[in-house]
Amino acid sequence: MVDTPAQANERRRVSREEGQKLLFGAAQDVARRQGALSEGIFASFEESSLSKTSYALRSVEGQMIARIPISEARTMLTFRRQVARKLLQEQQGASGGYSAGMGLSQGMNKQQVRMQGEKVRALAWAISSGRRFPYAGSAQRQWIITGLLLLCCVVPGVVYGVSSLRVRAEAKRQLDKLVARWRANGRPDPPESFFLLYDL
Repeated sequence: MVDTPAQANERRRVSREEGQKLLFGAAQDVARRQGALSEGIFASFEESSLSKTSYALRSVEGQMIARIPISEARTMLTFRRQVARKLLQEQQGASGGYSAGMGLSQGMNKQQVRMQGEKVRALAWAISSGRRFPYAGSAQRQWIITGLLLLCCVVPGVVYGVSSLRVRAEAKRQLDKLVARWRANGRPDPPESFFLLYDL
């Protein structure tokens, strides 16, 4: 969808540094998937550098960790945006902040986020600061696949179903840890750029 002139102007209000931090978070996700960055280990935003073609991730000591193509980092950022919408909508519905199915609107602001449960607020903080956040995939899709596998053959269906339950249980544990980190950081609100950049 093409932005209107007003939307384009709003997007330009997002500072260059905030945009780079979100791209930096996405680049770290790519590096983790490639095995270049272990879980729980982070690159240094200050030491890392962005060029026209790649994002060079470096440690606090300035040592090279990985060079991530900009195209891959942007693809990951798009994925994060899609997951952000889905996660916040799901958590928002679970917290009872809005009627089921309403989801998030473009008019959502900080005050509305503050009215949500801690999981929604912690997710908004993680997404807006380029941090990793737990995602177990679509529960509906997983149940459909489990059902189809059970129709074809019982064993694969049971294996997939049990595996999906374990993934969702781990995602829940990670979300609880994220909430704890959010509390430890003073329960911060997402910046205004969060609502502009993710078009929520």
